Amino acid sequence: MRRQPVSACARTCMLIYTILFWISGFALLFIGLWMLLDPRRSYILDLVDFSEDDPLLKFAAYTAVITGAGTLIIGFFSCCGAIKAERCMLISFIIFIVLILLAEVTIGTLAIVYKQKFTGDRMEVYIANMSQNRYYRDKWVTPLMDAIQYYQQCCGGTGPRDYYNGFWYITNTQRGTRSFVPLSCCKQTQTARAWSIQPIDPMCPTYFYGTKAFNSSVYIEGCHERLQRWFDEQAVIFAAVGISFAAFQMIGIILAIVMLNQINDYIYLR
Repeated sequence: MRRQPVSACARTCMLIYTILFWISGFALLFIGLWMLLDPRRSYILDLVDFSEDDPLLKFAAYTAVITGAGTLIIGFFSCCGAIKAERCMLISFIIFIVLILLAEVTIGTLAIVYKQKFTGDRMEVYIANMSQNRYYRDKWVTPLMDAIQYYQQCCGGTGPRDYYNGFWYITNTQRGTRSFVPLSCCKQTQTARAWSIQPIDPMCPTYFYGTKAFNSSVYIEGCHERLQRWFDEQAVIFAAVGISFAAFQMIGIILAIVMLNQINDYIYLR
């Protein structure tokens, strides 16, 4: 009895795929951590709280991190299977890669489904409602709106007047202060950050809507359009990454099956 060798072409293709497989794992890990840790992007994951719904996009980010880390580990089976042409390792690799494929399809699907949650005027309604009724009332809304207004350079849902006669405005008026917009609506200095608001003009919240001083020191564009465009871009990134990487995993499955077909553990000699 003798072992039939696997063709050099199949072995080489599998090794090349393993290298690309590891690179895809690093890419997934980077994208997931990028969304979770970058303050300019992580706040978008909290948009789910606008509708009090399931955190689909945040789950997609965590799935990307876990899948990326798993890809790096599973790449070991691919490498060993290609070098040693071991049936057991190749079968294990196929099973694991199918699981990764399903995870990546899940990432793309969650991004697409989540994107549909903010079609039409839903984004405008959510932001306007948060500006009018929930800013300064709900603890999680205030820093979220401040981050949105700082990074998107906007104010309110449809504009600064969303705050007029809202909970935040009425509360300030009752305390004897007059502020028409939050400080995060004001144009910021170069050293300002989302967690450290520093208006160029500290008096900007006290200027009445539409005055020359107000228009020159406050962002007059509403947030919903900018946020919708930015949000759609992030959802498209996740959807494209998930679906394209899933297609890439199909190549690995095909290569592994080809190698399995070429492996014949025992050939009986006449």
